Amino acid sequence: MNILFISPNSPKESVGGVERYVTNLIEFYKDRTDCGVFLILPTTKETAVETVGNVTVYHEQSFSVPRQPERHKKEIKKNAKEFSGLVGTIIEEKKIDIIVAENLPIGTPAIYSLLLNMIASQHQTPLVLRLHSFPVSDLQKELVNQLMWNKISCVSRSVAGDCFQKGTDIDLLSTDYLGVNTKEFTEASDIKRELKKELGIHENAKVILTATRIIAGPTNILREKGIINLIKAFSKLCSRYPNWRLLIAVGMPPERLKNEFEQSLEMLMGYIKLHGVEKQTVVKTFHLEEMPSVYKEADVFVLASENETFGQVFIEAMASGVPVIGTKVGGVPEIISDSYNGYLISPNDASILAQRIEKLMNDTTLREKFIKAGSKTVKSMFTAEKQFADFHALLEATIAHTS
Repeated sequence: MNILFISPNSPKESVGGVERYVTNLIEFYKDRTDCGVFLILPTTKETAVETVGNVTVYHEQSFSVPRQPERHKKEIKKNAKEFSGLVGTIIEEKKIDIIVAENLPIGTPAIYSLLLNMIASQHQTPLVLRLHSFPVSDLQKELVNQLMWNKISCVSRSVAGDCFQKGTDIDLLSTDYLGVNTKEFTEASDIKRELKKELGIHENAKVILTATRIIAGPTNILREKGIINLIKAFSKLCSRYPNWRLLIAVGMPPERLKNEFEQSLEMLMGYIKLHGVEKQTVVKTFHLEEMPSVYKEADVFVLASENETFGQVFIEAMASGVPVIGTKVGGVPEIISDSYNGYLISPNDASILAQRIEKLMNDTTLREKFIKAGSKTVKSMFTAEKQFADFHALLEATIAHTS
């Protein structure tokens, strides 16, 4: 079986859940010899082809969406045409059996999804849409519901349920969770723990960690990701616990969104000053490969989102031996069971969030309970090895069903 994956999010361009998924995908397939795997990723640099074991990665400039699409319609059409030519060439030369489009209707202009469907139909190649986000706009809903996807794989039941409510054929939908690389994210004590020193945090300080991107496209998502609410909650605690630190690990943005990122970062620093927690708060951008060490320095992980399709960071924290606090939104309750392997709270409630943080930071027995249950949850449900093996089986079944 030869598989072509196409993702508008590249781990070499930005940091986030889809980027982590792409990294895990390469890791899973690089040593396999029973299939051929090809991957198209966008790049703002020169177009290049990279080989990672059994995986051939096309870093394609024509797949990089311009910073302001409405002003670059001609450029988008030109890029999309080049992109579709590359896809057609790969299908023919590599004898592709199935194509997986990662979040394409959400992450790129509509022309990319339309052309990909035309090319797949022309070559009679099955086409799977992998949804990492909720389709929101009318156009996104139509691209999901009306195009010729053979299967629509969703990263959580929440995403699948949302699609069904918006008119997606139930027979096309499946839920296929993301997974964490447990060799990389681990409770093992041999990971270097020098981050506190590098960040100027005393080695005996306790760290409350959150990790997220702060822009989605050109949009500021500080409130949506619960960062403002977390800052409010921390402001209720920091005077009583001068040894506590809030570490906000910010995902690197694509180069084309540098200006928007700087504006969002400036606003974040403003909220930190507004609530008087600047002396006990550290904001730092991190690359994907640095995150295992970041989790190892945390005493509690918090992501208080208003909206979350899955929550890759929760399973990474659990795998790293860090107790977690999340919100009752999207796919998060599919990972966290309240008071079993973490705390689940309602979004936008700084008082309750502060209480849960205080309890979890101070109660050693509860911490150990959550850590043990979190590790069990990851090992039974959310390892990358298990999830990619299951997804690979889905692709095989899709090919068999359409042949």
